[in-house]
Amino acid sequence: MFIIVAVTFILGYILFYHIPIFDDKKSRLQKNNLGSLSIIVPARNEEHNLQYLLGSLAPYKDKLKEIIVVDDHSTDSTAKVAKNLGAKVISLKSLPKGWFGKSFGCWSGAKSASGEIFLFLDADTMVEKNGLERLLRGFQGRGEMITIQPYHKTEKFYESFSSFFHLVIMGSLGAFHPFSKWFPTKGAFGQAMLVSREDYFSWGGHESIQGQIMENMAFGFKAFELGGRVRAYSGKGAITMRMYPEGFFSLIQGWSKSFASGAMNTNRMYLIIVSLWISGIMTFLLNIHTFSLPLGLFVYLLFVFQLGRILLRVGNFKWHTSLLFPIMLLFFIFVFGYSCFRTFIKKNITWKNRKIDM
Repeated sequence: MFIIVAVTFILGYILFYHIPIFDDKKSRLQKNNLGSLSIIVPARNEEHNLQYLLGSLAPYKDKLKEIIVVDDHSTDSTAKVAKNLGAKVISLKSLPKGWFGKSFGCWSGAKSASGEIFLFLDADTMVEKNGLERLLRGFQGRGEMITIQPYHKTEKFYESFSSFFHLVIMGSLGAFHPFSKWFPTKGAFGQAMLVSREDYFSWGGHESIQGQIMENMAFGFKAFELGGRVRAYSGKGAITMRMYPEGFFSLIQGWSKSFASGAMNTNRMYLIIVSLWISGIMTFLLNIHTFSLPLGLFVYLLFVFQLGRILLRVGNFKWHTSLLFPIMLLFFIFVFGYSCFRTFIKKNITWKNRKIDM
């Protein structure tokens, strides 16, 4: 049992060895490229979220090339809100056969954009003060793509149940281990992506992965296959998000809609490593009664410390999130199982009032 615990700690250390963030306040902020930046936001029924995203972009109104909101057949006031807040709105006419909505929205926005640099943002993200300057400062230009997992700002207790989903996503990408020089990142996060115009179209854009529900992972693979470099960050200091503020059941629905299919499209090596890490934690929890009380408590607190250290870079998760990690882990396993049922048995999901056949 001691060996299993030790291996689990080592795997956790390797998977999350270094998670880069955008918080270097001492460095000179890069402002020169703001005028070349087109922000593209695919949106479907996002009238509420857009108020926060576009509000956070208000200080950049006269500095950016443009902000484009692509309205994907919304049944609410998405287009009206976007126009009122100064964005250029593109309304999709129809969804072509073989396309998923978000990919088509990103592709349509990119074709209409005039900037030399594209930043794709989900509607439920927000930009921190000086966030775009920090983001552009880390961008080296041609030949690379920056992918960002937004820093998760939680407000209510139930939102902390997203913790293990973030950990599994970030670990499975294989971007934060100490051997990235020899094993480069293949894939990308979905909420925020920065790429030059020239690279985006030379790599085929979202048109090349139009039928992939995990468009982010697929486009990251495409960029890698065509000689591009993918660099991954936590969005702390630049891009934030608040996920599923509608309530606990929206959190379950949101995470279950594509998590299983995402696992199927993940690099097998990292999927195995993450699975072993999760299994090691579960094995310890199931056998904690075999430890003496002082030793069991000591090991438990070591896990709390390790998870808490990682989560500091993932979101503003409170101390109770890592302290209650067994509950968070059981919730993750339950929702993942539900996602497998929806994906592989039921073979369809519903999201934003649109039914998607898997």
